[in-house]
Amino acid sequence: MIKNNRYYWSHLKTKTVTVRVAPRQKQRGIVFRVNNMIDLGNGRQTVMLEHVDFPQTYHRRNGNNDVAVPFRMGNMDFIYASPGQPKLQNVHNLLSTLYKNDEVEKIVADVLSPGDLLIFKQEGKSMKIKMIEALRIVKANSYKKNKSTHAL
Repeated sequence: MIKNNRYYWSHLKTKTVTVRVAPRQKQRGIVFRVNNMIDLGNGRQTVMLEHVDFPQTYHRRNGNNDVAVPFRMGNMDFIYASPGQPKLQNVHNLLSTLYKNDEVEKIVADVLSPGDLLIFKQEGKSMKIKMIEALRIVKANSYKKNKSTHAL
């Protein structure tokens, strides 16, 4: 049944299909870009991080939020080389604004390289920090699609 150009779910229901509509949850976190990595030996690496933020002219900038940032995770020590203060923000909005034409792929933290992104979140009201994911930006023109043409 269509009224006022809208479909009503009650008329589209079937006995074998369950439909659930919920708003997308906002994932708030701090996004850091890996600037440089230093291998100190003994299985430890030092990772230099810089936080990623909206451009200064972007109209959706959030205010300052006090957040804790981790100094060590697994076999990596972190050094923060950002002039500003990191802010909690909606991760999906930030990445879709900054990397419109590029693909963002999930990676494991063991294969970090300069240019990758680390996303941290603060759990509840405590100062406990948790890494959500490590991401790699893959540009559309960074690889050739016909690599097999030169194979023998």
